[in-house]
Amino acid sequence: MTGELSVVTPSYHGDLERCRLLCDSMDRFCTGFARHYIVVDDDDAPLFAPLAGPKREVVATSALFPPLWTVGHWRGRQYRWHPGLGLPIYGWHLQQLRKIAVTLAQPAGRVVCIDSDLCFCRPSDLSGLATSARVPLFVRRQSITAQMPRHGTWHANAYAVLGSTAPPLPGDDFIEGMITWERATVVAMTERIEAGNGRPWWQALARQRAFSEYLTYGAAVAIDPVLRERHEGTDTSLCLTYWSGPALDGPGIRQLIDRMQPGQHGILIQSHTGTPASVIRTEVMDARSGIHHA
Repeated sequence: MTGELSVVTPSYHGDLERCRLLCDSMDRFCTGFARHYIVVDDDDAPLFAPLAGPKREVVATSALFPPLWTVGHWRGRQYRWHPGLGLPIYGWHLQQLRKIAVTLAQPAGRVVCIDSDLCFCRPSDLSGLATSARVPLFVRRQSITAQMPRHGTWHANAYAVLGSTAPPLPGDDFIEGMITWERATVVAMTERIEAGNGRPWWQALARQRAFSEYLTYGAAVAIDPVLRERHEGTDTSLCLTYWSGPALDGPGIRQLIDRMQPGQHGILIQSHTGTPASVIRTEVMDARSGIHHA
C-alpha cells in the first residue's frame, strides 16, 4: 500500500533476547509503521511466537519458500537444500533471502530492514521513510576497495546476477543495520534476476553462494535509470552501529547513545561484541539514560 511502511527483521534463536529487546524498544519508542515482521526458521518460530502482537507477526521460512530439506551440519551450521539450489545453503544465506521474500509478500509500499540486535532508544516516528518523495537509499560511495575481497565478491556478484558488469573498484557499499527499501524496486529486481537467469530469483541468488541482499538492491537501482530516479542516496545511517570491539558496559552504552546524531533512531551493538542484551536493556529500557528526542 502506497504511503505505508513495514518493518522487517530476520532473526534466529541465538538472537532471541536481542530481538525481544528490539520489539520492546519499538513498542515503547516507535510510531509511523504499519506492521513488524520477524522472519525466522521454522524450527525457531515457536521460540519467537510470544513476540507476536497486534502490529507484529512472526513469519516462518515455509510461508515464503518451497520445502527446504535439512542435509546436515558442518562447522556449527545447519545446511538446507532444494533441487534448484545446487549446493546446500545455511542460515546466513536464508536470512538474506527471507528479507527479500517477506518484502514481496507484504503490502506496504516501503519497508525498513532492521537487524535484530538494534535497539531504539529515543522517540522515533518512522513515517517519513514512507512518505518522502524519493526512497532514501543508504550508500557509502566508493568504499569497497580491492583490500576487501569478500565485499568485492558481493559487489561483482550483485551485478552479475542482474545481468550486468560490475563497475571497477572502488565500488559503492549499501550495507547497514537499518535500510529502507521500496517494494516496487524489489519486484523489479527479482523480475530482472529471473528473466536473466531462467530460474526463481531466490535460487539464482543462492547459487552464487557469496551474495549480499543490500548490494544487490543497490546495484539494481544503480543500473536502472527509472529506479535511480525514485531513490535518493544518503550517507547518513538511520542508526549508530558498534561493529566491533570489547563488550560494552553501562557507561559505554550511555556514551554510545550520547553520540547519536539527529535522524538516528537507535543503536546497533553487534552481538559478536559479547555485550549482554540485559545490560543494553537496563540502560535503554529501565534507566532510560541518555534518551533524547530525534
